[in-house]
Amino acid sequence: MAESKKNIVLVDDHIIVRSGLKELISKLGPYHISHQFDSGNDVLNALPLSPTPDLIVLDYSMPGLSGQETLQKLLERNPDTPVLFLTLNDDENTIIQLFRLGARGYLKKNCSSDSLNEALSSIFSNGYYHNEFLTLSIRHNERPSKKTEQEKLLEQITEREREFLKLVCHEKEYTYDQIADQMKVQSRTVDGYRENLFDKFGIKSKTGLVLFVLKYKLFDLL
Repeated sequence: MAESKKNIVLVDDHIIVRSGLKELISKLGPYHISHQFDSGNDVLNALPLSPTPDLIVLDYSMPGLSGQETLQKLLERNPDTPVLFLTLNDDENTIIQLFRLGARGYLKKNCSSDSLNEALSSIFSNGYYHNEFLTLSIRHNERPSKKTEQEKLLEQITEREREFLKLVCHEKEYTYDQIADQMKVQSRTVDGYRENLFDKFGIKSKTGLVLFVLKYKLFDLL
């Protein structure tokens, strides 16, 4: 039996970008571009969509309603629909904010077709995409255990590392120096907590740490 195609919606104010994405995505796998929209307002006004989208690829910078505002309104209406952002903005705090709001991944607009393919596959199989985060998913899929994923992860994190992680994910967006102040330790001690967590879970950035906590719903358990 042929694999059913995933319905993907494109939202971007540049028709040439949408046309290129449609052609490329259609070649990458069992994907079907079911709808295209010029703006956040257009896609919101068209809801509910039929067929129901399996993924929405959303431009971050659009005239009128921004990508971030569109994401919030989309998830109010359809909280289970994954959203993948395309952006020229790689500011870490911006990317972290998008994940906090419910985005499932982001790609630079100048990414390769391999990166796009990886992102689509990862969101449909793991729920999220972040290039460094794939390492973590692979590592923990290789560890058979009766324990839950949360239990397996938490038992690897010390009490002070948990405190550090909770501050990294705080809505106040603390810098590492501010986290050191909050924890009443020196900056190099915080650097040690960060590097230990990077090494344990194959993570390379603050964004990766936040996504790690979000994906595995660890925040309230830290």
